[in-house]
Amino acid sequence: MRKLIYLGCLSSSKYKKTCENGIKIIKFLDEEYETLDNVPCCGALSYHISSDEELKKHVEFVNNWFKSNDVSKIVTTCAGCYNYLTRYYKQYLGDDFNVKVKHLLQFMATPENLKKLNLKHSGKKLTVNYHDACHLRNAIPPIIEEPREIINSIENIELFEMENNKINSICCGAGGGVYAIFKENSDFNAKTIFDQMRKGKALLTACPFCYTALQRIREENNIKKPVIKFEDFIIKIMNQEDPLT
Repeated sequence: MRKLIYLGCLSSSKYKKTCENGIKIIKFLDEEYETLDNVPCCGALSYHISSDEELKKHVEFVNNWFKSNDVSKIVTTCAGCYNYLTRYYKQYLGDDFNVKVKHLLQFMATPENLKKLNLKHSGKKLTVNYHDACHLRNAIPPIIEEPREIINSIENIELFEMENNKINSICCGAGGGVYAIFKENSDFNAKTIFDQMRKGKALLTACPFCYTALQRIREENNIKKPVIKFEDFIIKIMNQEDPLT
């Protein structure tokens, strides 16, 4: 039975270094996890643009790929993939889908893995913000407390909660075609997230879609505080590097 690292289409195509960092963290915690070639898309786009019949066909195709490659467990670094694999695969396949799926945050946040990571920031005390992505807070099961447990476990790192957090967090404006059709609304959402950072020196996100949207707004508005993907932040802590660079 294989343990698969599922990176997702967006991250694999645009954020290769972040993918490498996610792989390093997962394999550090369990070296049995591996990457495979030609891993199929989870089908998120099929859900948005196609019929239920077409989506079911794709879900069945992906599930058959898992079976043919003897995949029994998945850790995914993509918030969208986690949401769709846990929500719609059971909905369409029932007990025929028996792959155990975790997001990287869930995987890291187990007591044994937090103990193994033993994260310590070697510099001065640093305050950061965390943005709750829609794909994670609305997932089944939702991922809300896990990133906070990870951040709070890091020596010399403090989490500053924004006004809108957890289930009341603000959507970044990247999903569901919002940016393409309602760009002003999308931009307003992303700017509001930055406005709520206050004490935080960096904005952490565990979603590649949120990262893309927030990074675009940051660059367009010359915002100084960095947006950092969660696994990039963790790897720098592990390597005793400045996590803000």
